Amino acid sequence: MKRSLFPVIYGVISALIAFIAALFICWRNFKLSLPISVLVAGILAIGFFMLSYFRGHASSEIKRIAAKYQLSDQELAKITGLRPSDFPIYHDRLQLILPKRYWPQVLTALQKYEQEREQMKL
Repeated sequence: MKRSLFPVIYGVISALIAFIAALFICWRNFKLSLPISVLVAGILAIGFFMLSYFRGHASSEIKRIAAKYQLSDQELAKITGLRPSDFPIYHDRLQLILPKRYWPQVLTALQKYEQEREQMKL
């Protein structure tokens, strides 16, 4: 349950901060009317929510799959085609120090790995 709520909470906090910042920037600095400022801030908040939600979901899924199959840094590097130093594991938990632009590639490779493992069980 905690893992499924993390991306939502992360997205909501990100969207709230983006909304407030965009509202004040549009209203005070750009001298837009309040309704237009609210509209622009709302659109930006939705964009930030989606971006943050995906990042939170990707992070949770990557860590879940790595923990489920007890993957080492060497195994993660072999599966994803990246370096083992990109996947440090401290206290039996994967630390994602990898740039966020690589997360979709890592997530796709790990989901494919998980599907193959599940099919091998059947």
